[in-house]
Amino acid sequence: MQTTLQFLIMVDGPLTAAELLDLIRTRLPDAVPYRRDSVDVRGNLLEINPNEAADPRLAATDEDDYLYFRWRVELTPMDRAVDEGHQIALARELLRAIEGPQTRATVCAAFEDRV
Repeated sequence: MQTTLQFLIMVDGPLTAAELLDLIRTRLPDAVPYRRDSVDVRGNLLEINPNEAADPRLAATDEDDYLYFRWRVELTPMDRAVDEGHQIALARELLRAIEGPQTRATVCAAFEDRV
């Protein structure tokens, strides 16, 4: 497993962690519950954590707004078969699953320019 295959999705919006996890599980039905605020999805452990630097004002106005989003959705490969192409496809699908009228999401990864 390479650490460069880990990635984050920074999420901002009115969702609670439980609502965000439900949204992901609904739109990616192959996600298997792991423990509170986490699932096993396509060879990755997906965990939702609050962003310690969250700031609604900066999330709305700063050039690097994503740094101040409410949630950190962290994906860590658990399966050795996971490669970069797999992670890029998963990141794209997660963005589609999460983004909505009131929810913004940004991928932070070594491969983010290819998502």
